Amino acid sequence: MSLYHNAKAFKLPESKAKCTYCSTEYMCAEGPYSICPLCESMVIPGEKSSTDPAVASKLGSISRSIAKGAYLEAIESAEQLCTNADPKVLYALASLYRSLSDITYMDVDYTMKAFMERNADNRNDEIKRNKYNAMHLESRNRECLHKSIETLELSKAEDENSLFIKAMAEIKLKRYAHASIILENKPGTTLAFKYAKMVLATESNDKDAEKKINEMLHARETSAIFYAAKYLAMRKEFVSAEKLIDIISSLIDIPKYKIYGKRIKNVAGAAGI
Repeated sequence: MSLYHNAKAFKLPESKAKCTYCSTEYMCAEGPYSICPLCESMVIPGEKSSTDPAVASKLGSISRSIAKGAYLEAIESAEQLCTNADPKVLYALASLYRSLSDITYMDVDYTMKAFMERNADNRNDEIKRNKYNAMHLESRNRECLHKSIETLELSKAEDENSLFIKAMAEIKLKRYAHASIILENKPGTTLAFKYAKMVLATESNDKDAEKKINEMLHARETSAIFYAAKYLAMRKEFVSAEKLIDIISSLIDIPKYKIYGKRIKNVAGAAGI
């Protein structure tokens, strides 16, 4: 069966989970842990978060603000956390910054003429305007990823979660060779390392990407549908990719799926498809 049909036939798991970092609620397969579809952190069911409660509350408020479209509010909260020293918090925060950056890019209508005054609505305040700038948000995303990696390297942490975060942060920085070294000798039987290897293969357009995505679909990781869509879009199979994004958006309502769906439509339209 093709990757598209495997992803299309995906059955939503029945166990509920809530990310201990970004507070995203989602359905997951039963197991010792799962991967949050929004920030891609490891979530252990029932485990009390080791994160400072005030920090965890602030992270949760950022994702909730994004969900309700209060982007400036989300950015204000994110700016208060970007100096945090916890690598796991920085890693989760980086994903939220990336979502905000993507939303900002997609929010601008480049078809407008003259000075595009309407695009400047609610951005008259100099500080808010700078914070709303997509390049600033992307810079913050990269800053958080770098700080997360450096902190983990200094601590010499070798536990599964720390190595997973290091590998994923390297992938998100597009430093695929660094990620490959981290994952090279890691057991392929653990969910976290299999997930990271799937993301690496997809993002680097590796020949084994389809195989690794199918493995995660069989492991009932919902996020694998997103990576299946991404892989198909990279292969210019835009119609199939759009359908998969529609499927995962109906299962988990988070902005990054809708943003990627819009991006696929834009690329397909530019290609005349």
